[in-house]
Amino acid sequence: MMKIEELRSRITPLTKKEQYYKSHPNHSGDYIEKYFNEDDENLIQFTIDRNKNTKGKHTLFYDGQIITDEILSFPIYCSKQTRYSFVPLHTRSYVEMKYVYSGHCYAIVNDKEVILHAGDMILLDVNSKHTVLMPTENDIIFNFQMDRSYFSDSFISKFSSVNPIVTFLTNIIDQKAQHNDYIIFDNREDDHDYVVQLIEMILCEYLDPSLFAISILDSYFSLLFIKMAQRYQMNMEQQFKENNKSYMTEIIQYTEQHYQDCTLMEIAEKYGYNPDYLSRAIQKATGYTFKKLVNYYRMEAVGKELINTNKPIYLIAQENGFSNLNYFYKKFNAYFGGFPADYRKQFQAK
Repeated sequence: MMKIEELRSRITPLTKKEQYYKSHPNHSGDYIEKYFNEDDENLIQFTIDRNKNTKGKHTLFYDGQIITDEILSFPIYCSKQTRYSFVPLHTRSYVEMKYVYSGHCYAIVNDKEVILHAGDMILLDVNSKHTVLMPTENDIIFNFQMDRSYFSDSFISKFSSVNPIVTFLTNIIDQKAQHNDYIIFDNREDDHDYVVQLIEMILCEYLDPSLFAISILDSYFSLLFIKMAQRYQMNMEQQFKENNKSYMTEIIQYTEQHYQDCTLMEIAEKYGYNPDYLSRAIQKATGYTFKKLVNYYRMEAVGKELINTNKPIYLIAQENGFSNLNYFYKKFNAYFGGFPADYRKQFQAK
């Protein structure tokens, strides 16, 4: 298998095609397949055709590069963004991830300007409308083009908790969902070297496959996606800490307004946080665990209704999130030190 040092030495020099594009800046480049969108004549639809793209065109990474038929059968197709090449506004019929190995990537995605720096990644869903502005010599950008079939239920089940990445990947395999979204993974100093090495190991295996290469690549990509989910979560938590007061106030207000049926998992997904982390953050901010906080809001509401209304006790319990009456009586006694009927009589008599 190719060594990482060899990979680095091969991907940095300009290929013959890149040298040509650099000396002919008005060249429009060549592409795999082009289908003009019926709704927008300026928008091009790209599709994957590995055989057309590679047979006789083995310079995606470096001059003299060869890709084996076995590797072409893998559901993720790897390439390097051609430097000094113009990329028109387009959509794709597959999922794509871009990783900035060095330099920058200047792009327009769904009419928004996106600037990616070394170590950043962007994951583009099917039909996201985008273009990449012309990369220069130091801008080394790797593309990973993925068949939607790669994102199976079994693949998504590898993620241990609900977060925006799981939601994004689940949306990819949903045929009825709208597909044009994207998600950015900002570089982190604490995992930069690890991710760089993982990307390099993927490309070394891809360009010079060893025994069991397909299984190795599959494992590497699974690890990469898990690392992306971890990176995204850590970035969100860092942002959460920086804006702790405003976010926490909003989350606590939401909990107070939906105490009857809200869950920690639902709130974590709504605000984009790991449930375990959010639980700790709520306890740190309020002094209550999430369950105790919800119970507090429920009991305060129950107490007010017992005093101010003549509703049956079972109905008050149900309307405030207690479907099990025995459980309600247990919680009420622990909170108020008595039974609902006695509590009502005591305060309504006053």
